[in-house]
Amino acid sequence: MNWNLFFRYFTRALLDIKLKLLVIFAITLGLLAIYLVLAKPRYETSWVMLLPGTERNSTINLDNLGESQSGSNNPYGSVSISPKNTYKEIALSDAVISTAAESYGVAANAFSKPRITLIDQTPAMQFTLKGESKENLRYRAKLYNDTFHNTLDQLRNNEIARNIEGVENNLSGAKDRLSKARQNIVSYQISSSIVSDQQFELWISDAEQLRTDNTKTLIDLAQLQATIATSLSQLGISKEQAQALLTLQANPVVTSTLSSLSIKLAEQANIKLLYASAHPARTKIERETASLTKSIRLLLDGLPQLRQIPDGQLYGLLASSNTDTIKSINQKLADYDGLAAQEFALKNSYANSLQRLKTHTIDAATLADLKRTHQIAEAVFSSALAKLDTSRLDIYATYPLTQLLTQPGATIKRSRLQEKLIIVAAILVYGLLAMTLILGGVRHSFLKDHELEMTTDSEMTATVT
Repeated sequence: MNWNLFFRYFTRALLDIKLKLLVIFAITLGLLAIYLVLAKPRYETSWVMLLPGTERNSTINLDNLGESQSGSNNPYGSVSISPKNTYKEIALSDAVISTAAESYGVAANAFSKPRITLIDQTPAMQFTLKGESKENLRYRAKLYNDTFHNTLDQLRNNEIARNIEGVENNLSGAKDRLSKARQNIVSYQISSSIVSDQQFELWISDAEQLRTDNTKTLIDLAQLQATIATSLSQLGISKEQAQALLTLQANPVVTSTLSSLSIKLAEQANIKLLYASAHPARTKIERETASLTKSIRLLLDGLPQLRQIPDGQLYGLLASSNTDTIKSINQKLADYDGLAAQEFALKNSYANSLQRLKTHTIDAATLADLKRTHQIAEAVFSSALAKLDTSRLDIYATYPLTQLLTQPGATIKRSRLQEKLIIVAAILVYGLLAMTLILGGVRHSFLKDHELEMTTDSEMTATVT
């Protein structure tokens, strides 16, 4: 493209239509001035709404009932679920605009929507509304803000009602489960021998106590048996002979006869030293001694266990010096029999306790399972009951609380954006018209020169010919 030629034609066209351009500029400037003078002033108001960005949690812990927690995650944890975007869509929704327009008394399409700006890196939203009158703008801004927040309250109330309805349905089901679990326990307690876990634990404790007592009794029996065996061995008698000796010691005739025999034996020993065997005194004392010995033997006819004991040993055992020893041995024998009877009773009781435990182990396990089911049902019911109350604590879980940094209509300023746009539009229109005329002049000049050149060439050709 020959730019020098183009600029030459452009300059020529500009000079040719400069008066037209001045006229068009004057007309455009006049129209713009008329518009700026006659145009009604427009105003705009802005207010800023803040949304909290912290987490809220609440916990209820009731003794013997359970624990319930209510909380919400940080609403700004993800850009896609930012409440600012949600609130922007709600604020610009047909529901809010239609409600505000109805309250204002105009059609929905006649109620201008606000411009909402989300301020980055902050929980702030800026609302901007325009109008032709300050009073009208202030009224519409307050009306729109109230309508928007009323819509949020309706959404919150609807959510709370639905949540409570769901929780109450769950609570009813949990209550039925708890009642059924309780009835199962009562029915089983009526039909079974076990009414509580403590009862079975008491049976186990009793069985263990019986085993311990039986073991201790066996140890005491062994110790007592060893003591009795040692005492009997020292005296050279048996258990039956010790019991028979105690019977003789309790007989006063035996005691008296034995005492007389002891005296006669002592006299006999002295007489043997003084007289010969044929002496009348010695013969007399021997008859008396033999008579007393025979009397003692006659007293032993009912006690055959003692016939095997030699006379000297028997007399020594029946002596007063051994009375306490024989009584002690017989007391230990009585204690041994008592411990043996106790051990037998403990052994039988322990066996019966083990049998009872084996018989009712399944019953106790079944009762434990029923109680565990009841505890789970009670925990679920308590949690649902606590959740029913805590669900009312945080009504801003889904729709966070809002705060107004500035009140709607509090600050109103003149909006000159439309005037600026009109000025820019006028400049663009004038520029387009000027460019159109100039380019038209360039084309006209180019065609005129080209036609003139063609005519000149034709004349030269005709002259030559």
